[in-house]
Amino acid sequence: MGTVHLYAMPWLAENLGIEKASKEDISDQDIAGGLSVRDLFNRICARYQRFGKIAFDVDTQELTGRVAVFLNGHALELVNGLETKLGDGDSLTFVTPIEGG
Repeated sequence: MGTVHLYAMPWLAENLGIEKASKEDISDQDIAGGLSVRDLFNRICARYQRFGKIAFDVDTQELTGRVAVFLNGHALELVNGLETKLGDGDSLTFVTPIEGG
């Protein structure tokens, strides 16, 4: 058993439906061996329904693109995406995507 740390700015946590997020640290999630990012997101969606509407679409099993996700400081897409296996001490950070040129 291990722990994954979730981080988001308080206003983003509120928009994701994660109540009482008074600081950047949303919460720690217990993980079992072999749990993927997709598995964790499905679990989070079951608890926080707005997360499923804003960040991760349960029906399509894909990120919505409305929130950027970083695993240990790296864009999730660059480290194997939703299939990335999580390990003890990993951190997932949620931010609003920045576009421009």
